[in-house]
Amino acid sequence: MNLDIESGQSTRYMQVYDYYKELILTRKLPENTKMPSIRRCSEQLGLSRTTIETAYLCLAADGYIISRPQSGYYVTGRPLVPSTLSAQISKNIHNSTPQAVYNFTSNNADADSFDFNLWKRYIKSALRQDKRMLTYGEPQGERELRETICNYVINKRNAVCTPDNIIIGAGSQSLLNILCPLIRDKHSVAFQDSKFEQGTVIFEDYGFAVIQDKEHADVLYMTPSNMTSLGDVMPMEKRLSLLRDTVSHNRLIIEDDYNNEFRYFSKPRPCLQGLAGGTNVVYLSTFSKLLLPSIRLSFMILPDELLPLYQRKAALYNQTASKAEQLALCQFLRDGHLDSQIRKLKRLYAGKAKTLATELEQTFGDQAFVTMGESVTLVHLHIKSTLTNQQFKEKAAKKGILVFASPKETKEYAHIALSCCEVPAADFHDAAILLHDIAFCN
Repeated sequence: MNLDIESGQSTRYMQVYDYYKELILTRKLPENTKMPSIRRCSEQLGLSRTTIETAYLCLAADGYIISRPQSGYYVTGRPLVPSTLSAQISKNIHNSTPQAVYNFTSNNADADSFDFNLWKRYIKSALRQDKRMLTYGEPQGERELRETICNYVINKRNAVCTPDNIIIGAGSQSLLNILCPLIRDKHSVAFQDSKFEQGTVIFEDYGFAVIQDKEHADVLYMTPSNMTSLGDVMPMEKRLSLLRDTVSHNRLIIEDDYNNEFRYFSKPRPCLQGLAGGTNVVYLSTFSKLLLPSIRLSFMILPDELLPLYQRKAALYNQTASKAEQLALCQFLRDGHLDSQIRKLKRLYAGKAKTLATELEQTFGDQAFVTMGESVTLVHLHIKSTLTNQQFKEKAAKKGILVFASPKETKEYAHIALSCCEVPAADFHDAAILLHDIAFCN
């Protein structure tokens, strides 16, 4: 297939469209010739199936090919209509309000981010433990997994704990449902990110007042390794100051250690829980970001002062995490695969981020500049525009591109950030062109 897909500034699906249109009009693809399948064409050109499917839809709309059920697309020979309907399809792609054609805010995993065959082996090994699979398991989480996690957070995050401090659950929400009844002496909570609705709803359900004023909150929900949607990290001086204020005002900190491993320029900073010596801080973390979003395994480290309250009620809580997944994860960690998985993810997402940055730089030229922040998954685009960051974000959303808007406004530039996790690298070119159109075309 002799198609130089990189040439030109038109979108890739239109390049594929023009290529096949020329072959059909010159009779190099005779009537009734079967078109390559979308999957095969995608593999040959190194493009996403969405791109190929859109090109085929345009060809079909103009009458160059026809879809036959259970068979595929076939050449018709000539256009069925004199007008070019594909132009209208292309216009609709640019001007309609689709549902996230390119979602640069998603935390969903890249298709190449995980070794499914390896994980299947550990799941199968867990399921072979017949007798253990016949019981519900420990409400607090399987003991060997808690021991393994304990070793991990002590060595990697400088945490202070024992396996008895650790509670396993299927996601942070299930763990917050355990925590809230233990802190009835607290009445208000403030979130570092006011948009964390999944946490807000839990505290509201338990009667906590969710307030903006962190100085007067009894509980602070902090994400020091991911302070904003742009991946900002809390400096060490701020961490120590926060802990001093917590002690002097008798506050409780809930530390959500989300995204601590994905750093470009620095090593992960010590967690607040460890800096506090294990007191006044509840530590939350998850393996979903490192493994798969569908593997719902999170854990919470309770400070010693809350343990007696929990232990009196522990037997009343059902374990929400799969026992098979707990046992599989335990052996996965013990065999050292998590470290190799983290290295793999860093390489993958750093490579995707650089590819996205290159596409943006080539498309925007001197109309914008690109920077890389602390987070290995984020690319920052600074566009010469009179639009505010939020206005650009909203305009992009109407075109089907979801991006993060920086909370800090400047007069000369609209600053947005794009997560490279979910969107395939093959789609970066088209996405960059659409972002350019959004910025500079009415």
